[in-house]
Amino acid sequence: MSTYLVDTAQIEWQEENPVSKVYGDIYWHRGSPLDEKAQVFLEPLLTLVQQPPERSQVTVCELGFGFGMNCLLTAQAWQQRPSSCQLNFVSIEKHPVDKVALEKFLKGLKFPHTERLLAGYPPPYRGQHIVWLAPNIRLLLIFEEVETALGNLDAEVDCWYLDGFAPAKNEAMWQAPLFRKMFARSRPGAQVATYSAAGNVRRGLERSGFETAKRPGFGQKREMLTAAKPGAWSPKAHGRESVSIIGAGIAGLFCYEALSRRGLSAELYDSGKAGPSAIPQLTVLPQLARAAETRYRFSVAASQYMRDAAGYHESGLHWIGRTEEETVRLKEISELFPDNLIEARSDGAFYRNAGWLSFSELRDELSPAIIQRHIDRLDDLSSDQVILATGFNRSLLPAQLQVRAIRGQAIEVRTSGIQHVVNSQATIFPTVNGKSVISGTYENIDSDVVREEETKELINTARKYVELDDSIVTPWTGIRAVSRDRLPVIGQAPDWQAAKEVNRVSAIREFQPGLHYCTAFASRGATHARLCAEHVVSKLLGEPAALGLEEQQLLSPARFVIRDRLL
Repeated sequence: MSTYLVDTAQIEWQEENPVSKVYGDIYWHRGSPLDEKAQVFLEPLLTLVQQPPERSQVTVCELGFGFGMNCLLTAQAWQQRPSSCQLNFVSIEKHPVDKVALEKFLKGLKFPHTERLLAGYPPPYRGQHIVWLAPNIRLLLIFEEVETALGNLDAEVDCWYLDGFAPAKNEAMWQAPLFRKMFARSRPGAQVATYSAAGNVRRGLERSGFETAKRPGFGQKREMLTAAKPGAWSPKAHGRESVSIIGAGIAGLFCYEALSRRGLSAELYDSGKAGPSAIPQLTVLPQLARAAETRYRFSVAASQYMRDAAGYHESGLHWIGRTEEETVRLKEISELFPDNLIEARSDGAFYRNAGWLSFSELRDELSPAIIQRHIDRLDDLSSDQVILATGFNRSLLPAQLQVRAIRGQAIEVRTSGIQHVVNSQATIFPTVNGKSVISGTYENIDSDVVREEETKELINTARKYVELDDSIVTPWTGIRAVSRDRLPVIGQAPDWQAAKEVNRVSAIREFQPGLHYCTAFASRGATHARLCAEHVVSKLLGEPAALGLEEQQLLSPARFVIRDRLL
């Protein structure tokens, strides 16, 4: 099995009731799934969260997403809460239900958020996925084995839904190590709801630190467990600080989008210098390799999150191998995915979910008020929080980030009838209003001068793959920021002196208050910036993080300082 993907659920329908072939257990009580789930899971949450104050947030973590009924029931009930109160719903599923089966079942239930869920429901990519069900309801859907997922989860939970298959059928869902991870991620007073009343479940919860009790069960079940972490519960505050974003390119706009979605305003500063974001068409394509390492699974998740972004066009991308070796590699990668995601071609591979981003459409949709001002000193800003989302203004980026400049050049020419992105020795974009962008040349210099020889090189290369008219050529250049390992720099700025005393990124505990990085995207800003911006804002507001702990360590601003000291 490809390690990029998880196995989907194998389901046998017995009349109107789904049964898992893997676990030999039913998904819910026969005949009344909504009543069961409302009593077992929703009632404890609503009892806990009766009248949340304005600008607060509550986090629910569910083990076992199944057909999404707990999520949709909770989202429906949350509509009665103030619009400024955010619901963070985290759900972990090892064997996700196929989207076709999910849609068929949910369409008959008329939940208000079904369309949003189905629109954002991802392919079975292993890892974390963000789906917005409403402006104040955010689903973090995780396809992974439960203990691995909890170990990588960065969240503080108020209420747990334990909705896995029965302990006798699925022991991995009910083990002591799992309960200990739950306890460590629980806020004081956090509640645990489950249909189970098994003695080993009760003992496991108690040994992990939870206090348990029993209450009447649903239907013919005499009783079921509840549990709580000791302490007095109160909801967590959400979004009260002012924010400044430095950089109005792709990264800055997506940070602005993430804040605006939550009803928060931000000052967005632009130096006035055009960067690579101004190019009319930019590639959205996951970076993949034969082995599904963390950096590649991150790229897949980021590409998936782009699919409903303003200005995104899912055209598909035909990657033509430049050499025989690259063609073989592309075919091997395509074999790790079903054809409806990546299809092998004789000359390479076709990425069906890839496409391109229009920066101008994104900017017009968001309509931010941009402050034209070059920022030399962060001390000049009065905001509580600052996000450095600039690649151009690298004087604000400390040497510890090891970010350098890379110059890129692209052109726009007349074309007709190009439907897909073509990627090989050059990248050729679909025809829009009779024109296509051809990209790009790269050079490790800090200069934005247009070079005629590079324009000719791009035209000659593109002619190998498509017909074009170069009687009118519009060139663009831009300076990108790139890190030493060509991965973005994402996260809160460390206390650099304290970072010298630790040997692991995960051991960093001291940070510069109010300063965050979302930069160094190199040529993959259109693919990676939206998810990274979502992560930075989620951390800034104390929500469940969009990126797991493993991904955070991979992209940490402190990674080079620590690596260099350990060499």
